[in-house]
Amino acid sequence: MVVVYQQKSAPFAVYETIGDCNLAYPYARMPSKGEARGGVRSFTCAAAGLWDDLTVSGHKYTLDFLPDDIPVRGEPDRLGAVVATQWGHPPILLLAGRVPLHWAWEAITKAWPTTLDGAARVLHSISR
Repeated sequence: MVVVYQQKSAPFAVYETIGDCNLAYPYARMPSKGEARGGVRSFTCAAAGLWDDLTVSGHKYTLDFLPDDIPVRGEPDRLGAVVATQWGHPPILLLAGRVPLHWAWEAITKAWPTTLDGAARVLHSISR
């Protein structure tokens, strides 16, 4: 099941399972249980996590940049998705789909958001 919200600064979607998210975004698959998560590039706000001020769950999340092969400087950028997870576990909050991954990583690490709403604002800025 997916729920789409537009009440905050930017639209986001909530997926209850990794499979639901992977079905909706097959080009940006989240590794499922048993698959290696070591290759997924994540932003953790210095391991503190980002406060969930979107669904107000009271939990902290990490940002995962999918798929797990973000291009390095000099390689052509690829489109992917940025999701928020509880360290790889559902629910999955899709903050941006079909976003240039290198741009998204640079924008997030430069802005250093501490909340999911702050991250969504950065990812939906027009300076791509």
